[in-house]
Amino acid sequence: MKLFSTYILPYILALLLLSPSFVSAAPDADLTDLPLESLMELMVTSVSKKSQPITNAAAAVFVITQEDIRRSGITTVADALRMAPGVQVARIDSNKWAISSRGFNGRFANKLLVLMDGRSLYTPYFMGVYWEIQDTVLDDIDRIEVIRGPGAALWGANAVNGVINIITKSAENTKGTLLTAGGGSYEKAFASARIGVELCESINLRLYAKHNRRDSFALESGTSGNDQWYTTQGGFRLDAQPNLRDTITLQGDYYDGQLDETFILYDHPASSNPPYKRDVYSKTAVNGGNILSKWQRTLSDTNTLSLQMYFDHSENSMPVSPQIFNTVDLDFQQRFSLGTQQEIVWGLGYRHNQYEISNTPTLIFKTTNVINEIYSTFIHDEISLIPSKLSMIIGSRFEQNDYSGFSAQPNGRLLWTVTPRDSLWGSVSRAVRSSTKSEQNVNYNYRTLAPSTPANPNLNPFPIPLKLEINGNQNFKSEELLAYEIGYRTEVMSRLSIDVALYYNVYKNLRVITPGAYYIEGAPPYAVQPYMLSNDMHGRAIGVEMAADWTPLDWWRLQAAYSYQNLKMQLDGTSVDEINKGNAEGDTPKHQASLRSGFDLGRQVTLDLWLRGTGRLVSIDGTAIPGYVTMDARMAWKPVKNLELSIVGQNLFHNRHPEFIPEYINTQPSEVVRSTYGKITWKY
Repeated sequence: MKLFSTYILPYILALLLLSPSFVSAAPDADLTDLPLESLMELMVTSVSKKSQPITNAAAAVFVITQEDIRRSGITTVADALRMAPGVQVARIDSNKWAISSRGFNGRFANKLLVLMDGRSLYTPYFMGVYWEIQDTVLDDIDRIEVIRGPGAALWGANAVNGVINIITKSAENTKGTLLTAGGGSYEKAFASARIGVELCESINLRLYAKHNRRDSFALESGTSGNDQWYTTQGGFRLDAQPNLRDTITLQGDYYDGQLDETFILYDHPASSNPPYKRDVYSKTAVNGGNILSKWQRTLSDTNTLSLQMYFDHSENSMPVSPQIFNTVDLDFQQRFSLGTQQEIVWGLGYRHNQYEISNTPTLIFKTTNVINEIYSTFIHDEISLIPSKLSMIIGSRFEQNDYSGFSAQPNGRLLWTVTPRDSLWGSVSRAVRSSTKSEQNVNYNYRTLAPSTPANPNLNPFPIPLKLEINGNQNFKSEELLAYEIGYRTEVMSRLSIDVALYYNVYKNLRVITPGAYYIEGAPPYAVQPYMLSNDMHGRAIGVEMAADWTPLDWWRLQAAYSYQNLKMQLDGTSVDEINKGNAEGDTPKHQASLRSGFDLGRQVTLDLWLRGTGRLVSIDGTAIPGYVTMDARMAWKPVKNLELSIVGQNLFHNRHPEFIPEYINTQPSEVVRSTYGKITWKY
């Protein structure tokens, strides 16, 4: 009852106050850039590596449009993903996120593949995405396609529980100048500038630059988390069409920034004194850049070729493990029709990863300069069994990785178009999360425990210090998933669409740690408890995801999402790793819900409310992170055609709330704070 009266009732009252008796809809209302009748006809490319209506996609896919991004008031790509059902987004501190799909969340969530314009943002060596450095001008994003469930048959290893594809607009569609600026309580200051020009009839160029400076979040005590940060980024995109058959894209970005963060480090017992624990405040420097080129040739209406190549470089000076990453990727693809009832997409890929890691007392690698080469090929065959009614999709990706070896990742899908407004699909897929060199040769000095005494009891059974260390395993294998999915989409009427997906996932060879025998070393002596990374856990996950889009009135749009999931894990062999087992089960909320309500109030004024809630999490030490309900609000006004003024409030229901506690790398978590900011946008 308290939840209803405190959080839900004010939201309902806000909706009532904005009912027709209070609102006069403007004749030129721009509630959405999409015609209402085409909401189910959004085009996606990530499901089958070709453009197709979302109704023809045999997968659980959700599209975050440019209009969704603009009207939500979000300022990062990471927070935009909160709109999608089945995606878990949690802030660790002011400059870190934990993001996953269908479970296994963490700062280094290793079962989610993230792409931007075809460039992988996943860092294989540390098995995750550094979300704090993934940025662009948000107005230049065309859409974000979110696939929940395996996408490995097309996209390869690590596309286990989902694929996120961030697609930016072509330079041709961003002509003119865009200037934005603003600031507030947390978003201290931000500005961006983008200019798009037509160099000649067939060549368009876009240039941009942006800067963000953000404040700290708060600790549980209410004091500053000292995790403020800033980033500066610039880049370009050039699109050319030299003739009717060819299109060429060349684009690149460069960023530089600083992340303030506090690491909780444990010292070696031979070189320190109790409590062997200290907080290390760091101003971590991050910088990097990328350049990507893509050529596409249309041989006929049913036959196209494409060739893409990119280079990506990034550096990170965090004190536990300074690192430099370089990636070269080459990808070829062809799509063609075989007769009138069959369409095939196939391709070849090569990726060269190079990592330079600096050893520290916390993380030690036997090999600090690592090169990993991946060779791959895939085939995707879509067969029309009954034209316009029943289709079958079969395919697989085959990869050879220097460290995880060979893998095949097949899938089979069926799509039944029941009526022009209703479609039903089902799939069975296999996917793997490739093992890495870091899992084979790491030595992680995880913690040092002081001798246990009656006055200071702990888990140390010895009267001398105890060092806990995690060691790599040369025989560590890739993690595996077998996934079963079924989904249904319907357009109940021209103003209401509903999308439902259910899944049952079976996992094996999951990563945990297995204890070795204690031993004593050093002078003065200390004990060592070694743990080895092992594949000694299996489990299953069941879940349901729902999304609805309803426009009850021309000036009012509602978008709702809900997801439920339940993970159960079991340890194998001699592992007693209840911590990682508990994290796998408890780091993802069972329930998540989101309701966005957009109003066009007339006289070029819009109001958007975003109510969302998530269930409780269980942290590493078994304590709970409470669930929360919060709301964002955005009001915007266009006094003239090319100028927009907006004010945004975020996390309005609480002064602050925690969302996640990091795993493995011990950084100090902080709590998300209530904030407001103002923004000016000028287009001409």
